[in-house]
Amino acid sequence: MKTITVPLITVSALIFHSSTTMAAEVAGDLLHVYGRIHLSIDNSDTDGLDDDSYQDGISVSSNSSRLGFKGQYQQVIYQLEQEVRVDDGSKGTFADRNSFIGLTDDWGSLRAGIHDTPFKSIGSKWGIFADTIGDRRAILGAGYQSGNQLNERAKNMIMYQYDHHPALTFQAMYAVDPEDDGSNAGIVDNNKNDMFSAGLWWHIADITLSLAYEDWTGHSYIIDGSAYRIAAVWTTSEHRLGAIYEDIDPDIVNEFSRAAYGVNWKWGFIEAWELKLQYLVADDASGTTDTGGSNISAGIDHQLNDKTRLYLAYTATRNDADARFSAVDGGHGDEVKTVDGGAPNSVSLGMVFWF
Repeated sequence: MKTITVPLITVSALIFHSSTTMAAEVAGDLLHVYGRIHLSIDNSDTDGLDDDSYQDGISVSSNSSRLGFKGQYQQVIYQLEQEVRVDDGSKGTFADRNSFIGLTDDWGSLRAGIHDTPFKSIGSKWGIFADTIGDRRAILGAGYQSGNQLNERAKNMIMYQYDHHPALTFQAMYAVDPEDDGSNAGIVDNNKNDMFSAGLWWHIADITLSLAYEDWTGHSYIIDGSAYRIAAVWTTSEHRLGAIYEDIDPDIVNEFSRAAYGVNWKWGFIEAWELKLQYLVADDASGTTDTGGSNISAGIDHQLNDKTRLYLAYTATRNDADARFSAVDGGHGDEVKTVDGGAPNSVSLGMVFWF
């Protein structure tokens, strides 16, 4: 068996190649080092929630900045990815983002570890303000009091994925103790808490249709329940139009028993410049009134070069009298919460660099 060695000088001389992650390649397919640094300067108004935890004013925010290692050796695939907080250094847990090992062949891939659920991935691929103040998680997957809860990265998961390029992608995931907090370290995972999720992406010419379903037992907020999402995206040379609908059906916690929906639009009006708009609505929870909310986001992006994007964004949430959906909740490092009936908002100047 041939032994592969990578001298220090080889590791130091990283060879950049073109890919979706702009990864640095070390020793062929064996190891790719990649990452993203995403910082923004925000000015936020919670509309009444000004205390030691959530304050109004200026904030420097690290937004899902990350460092990762991934690769493939013959039929073996792996990835180790973690968030890094480049604003204050508060993140330190290694491999806290999508991290796994698995096998792949012509029939698909099987992987085990930590990974976004297919239900979450439907929203991620649909959204156009990922990890900025306009991230869709202020409404999608959120409860009118508890906020963003159903956009999960499941732990202790096993996932099968099949890709039939370019037309079809299918994912099916099962996880035990999917919100594992470490309390069961060294013993069998808590099988009283589990999760199943499946998602399908179908590409037809310029249109992508997607559908996901998710079922939980022992979730920390909805306890037991299920949800589904349907999304559609139409892409042309200059425009991208999207629509999404989700319905959550909790067995116990009524807060999440509601539908939500939204539309978005992205327009490449000049070379290297894009205009973005998004609108999201959450209906009243079942059997209640005045528990709905809406969020509107607008932004302009400039692709400075092939690895750097600059943007200016604005987001605002309007709540019914008994709801407190956040202006910013998920993906973006610094959240902007509010009080019942609040109308929080934020404006942001950001920079994203990936390698």
